Amino acid sequence: MAKKSNKALVLSLIAEADVVANDHEVYHDQYVTRANDVLYVLLANMLHVCIEVETSGEAVRVVKEMRSKLKSDYGIKTQTNSRTSSIVVRYIVRSSRKTAHVYGRVIEVAMNNNITPEQLPDFIRDKGGIEEIRLSVVSAEEKKAESDKWANARNALTSLLYEREPIGKVVLNNNVRLPYASDVVFDYLICNKNLKTGEIDVLGVIYPSSDIETRALNLFAINSVTMQHNGTNKFYEICQQFGFNQDMLIDWMKANGFGTEELAKVFTKTLVSKTKELNTKGV
Repeated sequence: MAKKSNKALVLSLIAEADVVANDHEVYHDQYVTRANDVLYVLLANMLHVCIEVETSGEAVRVVKEMRSKLKSDYGIKTQTNSRTSSIVVRYIVRSSRKTAHVYGRVIEVAMNNNITPEQLPDFIRDKGGIEEIRLSVVSAEEKKAESDKWANARNALTSLLYEREPIGKVVLNNNVRLPYASDVVFDYLICNKNLKTGEIDVLGVIYPSSDIETRALNLFAINSVTMQHNGTNKFYEICQQFGFNQDMLIDWMKANGFGTEELAKVFTKTLVSKTKELNTKGV
């Protein structure tokens, strides 16, 4: 038999929770919300100083002096390639490197969007607060870094493909001229294997497309790197991620003239090495 509800106890506990909820609302309004308002005004003042320094015509000297004082008076070292606003914010926020970094992000975004000091508090609120602005910058930087890595992989792959021995030759009719575009490196043909002659018939030409080239080189690079992990747990993870299977990769290996898996892995190691070199150089 179910225990009879003690209605008075339930109501008492709900009332107690309501009191604490009201206390929390008061706390949030008095301390959190008001503290944020004060902080946003402080950040607006930081933005004002940053703008004043950058438009003063003496930014180089000001930054040099700030860096010198930070080091001599507070033991704080700064990088010589830091942007002016970062040095100014670091000079103002001396107690915490992490806090200065976060505030610097907000100032950077504001300046990139031509936000005035008067507009900054509302700008921060509209963006969801300081942390949301910081995360948006981090996300954008991560996306750019990932994009740069893929671009470097494609550049490295392009170099390797030009260096390797061709896996075949195509002879076009005399009246055929392949179209040219400045934003692509390779030509793209629609081909079919002639079952009677064993030759590859060229049936058409795809007009140069940087989108097609990007996707094609990305796929080639992924195939190559996946083959490097054949026989490991990583191999099956990558296959699942990109929709490959072992038979597809073996076919890719043979189609590209890699007689053995070892030769395919040598190609991949060179590709990875060249890509890392470009990543290090920041190309």
